[in-house]
Amino acid sequence: MNSAYKKEIRYTLIFSVLLLICGHLGLLFVAFPSLQNKMVFGFPSQYIIPVLMGWLGLMVVVYFQAKLCNDLDDEIEALNDSTGHIR
Repeated sequence: MNSAYKKEIRYTLIFSVLLLICGHLGLLFVAFPSLQNKMVFGFPSQYIIPVLMGWLGLMVVVYFQAKLCNDLDDEIEALNDSTGHIR
């Protein structure tokens, strides 16, 4: 299997895990109730951390995912051009 396609599978698995973590970080506060009595920026940690990770964290992860996947698409396209595949 080509290394570009191996990268594609690796990126898919890594970003799936990162997106699940960012989107479901609130469950961490349910699983570990001792984390709930902290304050971050004047807000209770069980509210502000899931909100920030759900909005800003996802935005950062998706930015890097788009950048890496776009580079990977260029690499696959260059590989197809070098082997003579017709688009």
